[in-house]
Amino acid sequence: MAAGNGLIEDYLVALRQGMRGRGDLQDLVDEVADHLYTAAERLEALGTDPREAHARALARFGEPRLVASLLTSTPSKGTVLSLFFARRLPVVAALASLTWALAAVSSFFGLTELSGSWDPQRYLVSAALIGAACLLTALVLVGVNIRAKGRVDPPAVAITGLALFATLAALLLAWVVALWMPVLAAAVTWTCLRARRSHAGSPAFTVALAILAPLLGLASIAVSAYGIATGNGMEAAIWGSVAAFGALLVAGFSDIAFRVVRTLRAAPLVAG
Repeated sequence: MAAGNGLIEDYLVALRQGMRGRGDLQDLVDEVADHLYTAAERLEALGTDPREAHARALARFGEPRLVASLLTSTPSKGTVLSLFFARRLPVVAALASLTWALAAVSSFFGLTELSGSWDPQRYLVSAALIGAACLLTALVLVGVNIRAKGRVDPPAVAITGLALFATLAALLLAWVVALWMPVLAAAVTWTCLRARRSHAGSPAFTVALAILAPLLGLASIAVSAYGIATGNGMEAAIWGSVAAFGALLVAGFSDIAFRVVRTLRAAPLVAG
């Protein structure tokens, strides 16, 4: 039995009974379960007793028969994104983490001549991996924003726009780290500030991302400016910027994947 002594499980049973006949019944129950367990975990992190945290989460959500009635009379179109990211965010975060690790390694061979064997093909592979990592980062940021705010609001759209711009810039000009890295860092930092209480990731990693991401973004600008001013290509420093940024996101996204999986596993499926 969960720490809340089955309060949320009982609520989900009552909710299911009030929504029989809907084709998307399980999707709706899963979404409500994820919302309730996330809200309860948030309260527990603030020091609330587990049972009290579950009770408060339920009280804020509403009486199950009323909620069931509202959901039954409302089209499911508004739940598509939240359902997708509630279920897929751990996978996307883990994939983003892996891709950033590959991008950091490949950039050594594709963005520098330090290995002694640079060629255009290696650059294209490195650019493709960096672009893919940026795109997956955009998806992670959308998911974290949805978990934090419950919907795709205007700031989430703006954050996604920044991440997609960084993706395009990285694909076209991966070696110009001063162009895409600060923009992506801004999107990551903005998301962390908005989601600091959403428990998509641990507070320590959220703070680390919020502080270190913009610093690395500024460092990429400084490295590029110094290289232009001195005529030095600064290959090692450019690769170091990508590697450090990638390592930061690998750690942060791995933490998000772990935390969200743990939350979702705490929300057992309710038998029909």
